[in-house]
Amino acid sequence: MLTWYMAMTLPPICAKYTQTKFKLIAMKTKHRFTLLVAAFSTLLSSSAFALPHLSIDLDSGRVLSSKQAFDAWHPASLTKLMTAYVVFKAIDAGEITTGSPVKISRNASRQPPSRIGFGRGSVITFDNALKLLIIKSANDISVAIAESLSGSTRAFANRMNREAARLGMKGSRFVNPHGLHDKRQVTTAHDIALLVRAIHKEYPQYAYMFKAPSLMAPQRLKSGNNRQKMHFSYNLLLERFRGGDGFKTGFVCASGYNFVGAATQGGRRIAAVVFGRDGQTSRAVDAAKLITEGFQLSLSQGTPISNLKANGAVRSLPTNMRSKVCTQEARAKRYDPGAGQAVIKSAWMQKRRITQKPLRVALGGASGPTSSAIEPDRVSRVTKPVFRPIQNVTATPNTTANDNTPIRGTIVASDTSVPIPRFRP
Repeated sequence: MLTWYMAMTLPPICAKYTQTKFKLIAMKTKHRFTLLVAAFSTLLSSSAFALPHLSIDLDSGRVLSSKQAFDAWHPASLTKLMTAYVVFKAIDAGEITTGSPVKISRNASRQPPSRIGFGRGSVITFDNALKLLIIKSANDISVAIAESLSGSTRAFANRMNREAARLGMKGSRFVNPHGLHDKRQVTTAHDIALLVRAIHKEYPQYAYMFKAPSLMAPQRLKSGNNRQKMHFSYNLLLERFRGGDGFKTGFVCASGYNFVGAATQGGRRIAAVVFGRDGQTSRAVDAAKLITEGFQLSLSQGTPISNLKANGAVRSLPTNMRSKVCTQEARAKRYDPGAGQAVIKSAWMQKRRITQKPLRVALGGASGPTSSAIEPDRVSRVTKPVFRPIQNVTATPNTTANDNTPIRGTIVASDTSVPIPRFRP
């Protein structure tokens, strides 16, 4: 009876583990009840029990399941959802076009992986930059986008925070466009759900980028030639879950494995946000389970996200997952294959089935206007000379041609009178 109760009350992620664990304990001891209660207490106190999640119907905005949805968490590359959203807004406002240039600066080219590796000075379009940002999750492209739209990453982060405030993302703060770890950069599952819903509702024309499982991009060889290289999305729901069609993954040691996955079935689209999982596989499976359970609910069930309240104590400081996911022991235990080769054995997912050809990205081709916010280059920052009228200086009567006074007709570079320097041998 207790086993059944636990399976019904614990979050979905823990149910199967709970039933198995309790059965093993019951088989190995005569004092079943005492040890079951002890096991239950231990499970409740574990950090895994409190990992944040939230599932939402993206059309109605109803939250279907949530846990610790207002806890502060490091977003990692989920940050790039806001980077993309800012670019979408800029294109919509006419500041730039999809064909406007994104230039790879020295700063951008020096960003750590994940990156695409285009050389310094390379130029691509915003359209291609968005594909690399969303599918490849390229950090160098994130910086190039920020600099090409706002002039600097700091100015771009200010735009990110303004959009976050407008959307009601009260628990979020951005200081960079890529999500590489900075202790000041935080978000919540609730806020990410707001952002994903805004992208879904406002910019359906970019849905194909989030849905694409792969892309082809040029790679420069040591010989100087270019070849096309395949890059896979880290979103393992794509091509492995019925109706999987977005959104984004994120990982740094401090955050653990974050994920926002979405799927459409029967005309209804549901997304799941999960934070702090211990691997690519577990975050995908957890999201798949939450989405599946969401589709089993009626359209009227759930709480409007505007009315969602915290269902427990809220952590104002993000949990650092480094000791749980970035130790040598943790790396040895988890299954972390390349996204294109991953084989996930789970009742919640299916064998990969290739559904579409990769998108293609090319260098060059930028024909749109440059953002007006970009700082002028060094040459244009030089002060241009201003025309000043020529004044003739006449020698005083008591001077002679042989004295040391300046020659007549000296050009004075100012309208005001200035002492005229005397000749010095």
